[in-house]
Amino acid sequence: SSVYGDTKKLPTKENENLTPKNIYGYTKIINEQMASYYSKKFNIPFVGLRFFTVYGIWGRPDMFILKILEANHRKNIFYLNNNGNHLRDFTSIKDVIKICKKVMYKKSKNNKIYNVCSNRPILITKVLSLIENKVGKIRYKNIPKNAADVLNTHGNNNRIKKEFGYKNFENFKTELNKLIDWYILIKKKN
Repeated sequence: SSVYGDTKKLPTKENENLTPKNIYGYTKIINEQMASYYSKKFNIPFVGLRFFTVYGIWGRPDMFILKILEANHRKNIFYLNNNGNHLRDFTSIKDVIKICKKVMYKKSKNNKIYNVCSNRPILITKVLSLIENKVGKIRYKNIPKNAADVLNTHGNNNRIKKEFGYKNFENFKTELNKLIDWYILIKKKN
């Protein structure tokens, strides 16, 4: 989803203008352009998936939820960008896996791009509150917004719903609680 940058039109559709804010977003656009080129030149169907803030058990430790849990576990202060006043379209890893399986097994004749998102953005301060409800008060310090960060992410998932019939996205609060329970269990074992 980094290809969209700080678009004003939310939720973003796959055909929106791409205005990335950082080198990571630009590399994703280059990847899509290369796939499009090879698709046309060699008649190879490619599928591009634009993931929106994937979270869940065994997730990336550099993502918000696991970073804040780790800071809390280590009794460190967590530095909260933009005072937590930005939205993220969190997508459960369970949904990502199910969608990837559907995409893998559907034959395509063209180069296609899909948003993989819940289409239910959540304010970061709300996520912080939900985590604190489960683990107790978290020590954090508000800091200004990072210039390379996207302010709000909110994807339109109508194409995935229509073409793959995928409609039942996981409940964020339920999956967040499972993630926190898993994290606590892992830390107790280590």
